[in-house]
Amino acid sequence: MSVRRPRSNAAAERRARLRAPVDTAIGEEAPPKPVRSHRPQGIALLAFAALAMLTAISVLRVRTRARVLELGAAITDMTDEHTRLLDERRRLEAERAYLRHPDHVQQIATQHLAMEPAQPERIQQIELIAAKPSAPRADGSETPR
Repeated sequence: MSVRRPRSNAAAERRARLRAPVDTAIGEEAPPKPVRSHRPQGIALLAFAALAMLTAISVLRVRTRARVLELGAAITDMTDEHTRLLDERRRLEAERAYLRHPDHVQQIATQHLAMEPAQPERIQQIELIAAKPSAPRADGSETPR
């Protein structure tokens, strides 16, 4: 069982004194009015500024993360395209090697172009003859060729 203490009526007495009419005669000063404790006006502005600052920082962080995700997706796309292009290059190099192989060239020449190997008697050798040096002119320059 809890024991209740009697409440002090100090607060109630103060309120009653503040509400009681004051008799002031001429020349007497009225008792000072009680000072109310109220918030300074700058706190609301400070809280608004802090909230605005936090909001701006949050928006910047979200934008930065979104940009990072966009760039990551672009890198992934470019990596996929690079891999595809490397595979295509390997395939084209293999195809080129196949098409340039002498057996393949001979097959195409005989089957599709109706070509046949040259007979040894039809082969002619060409020899290059060195050009004669041109005679110098009387003025010391060479004649044009």
